[in-house]
Amino acid sequence: MAKPRAASPSPSPAREITRPSSSLSKAVRRRADAVSHKLAAHGLGAFVWHKKLDRDLARGLLPDIVSIRSERRRCLARRKEAAAVSSSAASRRSSPPPITTASLARAKEAAFLLEQSRIRAETRFGYGRPKPIDVLVKSLDGTRPRALAAFRGASLEDLRELGREIDQQAEIDRANGPFWEAAKIMCDAEIARAAGTAGHGERLLHAAILADVRSVVEGKSVEELEAMQEAVAARMAAGEAMVVEHWQGVTELIRVEKAKKYLEQNYSTCDDEAAPSSDDKNDEPEITDDVDDGNADADEEGSEALCPVALPQTPPGTEQRKPKYITRVRSGFEWNKYNRLHYDSDQPPPKIVKGYKFVVHYPDLAGTKPPEYTIHEDGESGETCIIRFHAGPPYEDVAFRIVNKEWEYSRKAGFRCTFERGALHLNFNFKRFFYKR
Repeated sequence: MAKPRAASPSPSPAREITRPSSSLSKAVRRRADAVSHKLAAHGLGAFVWHKKLDRDLARGLLPDIVSIRSERRRCLARRKEAAAVSSSAASRRSSPPPITTASLARAKEAAFLLEQSRIRAETRFGYGRPKPIDVLVKSLDGTRPRALAAFRGASLEDLRELGREIDQQAEIDRANGPFWEAAKIMCDAEIARAAGTAGHGERLLHAAILADVRSVVEGKSVEELEAMQEAVAARMAAGEAMVVEHWQGVTELIRVEKAKKYLEQNYSTCDDEAAPSSDDKNDEPEITDDVDDGNADADEEGSEALCPVALPQTPPGTEQRKPKYITRVRSGFEWNKYNRLHYDSDQPPPKIVKGYKFVVHYPDLAGTKPPEYTIHEDGESGETCIIRFHAGPPYEDVAFRIVNKEWEYSRKAGFRCTFERGALHLNFNFKRFFYKR
C-alpha cells in the first residue's frame, strides 16, 4: 500500500492537507492500525486515537503516524521517561525526608519542653508536693513507676487540669504516644466518675448488666482484652450485633480496661493504692516540735511510696495471694540548731527520713491470730534493714527496705500498731538527736 501524500510538507508532527477525502481517512486509519500491530508484536504498544485522527483530518491536518521507525522511537522514549519517573518516586519514598531548619527547630523545642517537664517533676517531688502529671512523667522515665497513682484521690478540677497537661505532653512527646494515649483514656474515665456522670460505655449499657460486663472485663489480661475487642468488632462488622449500643458500650469498657492494664503492667511496678499528694493526716498524727525544731515548715514535709522487696517464692501447690497495701515514707528537713546555723530556706539541708507508715489489708485472713511484723538485717548494709509482714494463709508475706534507725514507741510521738477491720496499721517515727557542742 502506498503512503498517503500531503499537499505541502510541514515541520510539525502533522502536515496540512487541502482536501481530505474519505479514502485518505481510511488509508490513514489502516496505516495507523498496521503500525500499532507491528509495534505490539515487538512488545511496544502504540495506542491509536481514532477520534483525534478524525478531528485532525477534518481540520485539514494529516497525522504523522505512518512510520514504524518514528513510532518505535516515541514508544521507547515514553517507556524510558516512565521508568525514570517510577525510580525517582521510589527513591523519594525509601529515603528519609530532608531535615529542614523548621523541623530541626521544632525538634529542639520539643526536647527542651520535655526536659523542663522532667525538671519540674523532680523539683516538686523533692519538696514533697508532686502533681498528678509529675507522677506520670516520673513513671514514664522509670524512676518512680506508679502511673495509676496519678488518678487516685484527685479532685475533679485536678483531673481536668491533668487532662489538659496530658494533651500538651502528647503533643511534644510523639515517641511515647501509646503511654499518653492510655493516660488520656484513664483520665477521661476518672473525670466522668468524679463528675458523677457515667462514662460513654456505662451510658450505653443497661444498669442491670453493667456490673456483670465490668466483672468480666476487669478480670482479663491485655491479650485477652484485645482478643475480646477483635471478636466484638468482627461481630458488629458482620451485622450479628442486634443491639449496637450494647456492644459499643462493651467496646468502650474494654478500651478503658486495656489502658489501665497497659499502665499497670508497664509503668506501675509499685503497688500503691493512694493518691500521690495525699498525706492521710487522719492516720498519721502531727508531731509537735520542741524549741530546737520550732522553725519547721509543714509545707516542706513530704511523703512518697515505698516499693516492696522481693522474697523467695512460695512452694508450689500453695495458693497464696499478695495483700494490698499502702506505704508512705515521711521525709523532711531537720531544722535543729546546727542546720539553722549552716543552712537557710534558699539552701535547705538535705532531706532525711523521719518515719514510715504501713497499711496492709487482710480482709480474708483465716484464723484469729493477728498479723505481725519482724525486722531483719539487710545483708552487710548497716544503714538499712528489712521489715517483713506475716499473716498466714491465704496471704503471702510482703517486705520493705527501710532506714535502720531507732524507733519512737510513744503514742504521743506518733507510734501506732493496730489490726482492725481486716487492716494492719503500723506508723512509727525515728528518734531525733539534737546537736550539742
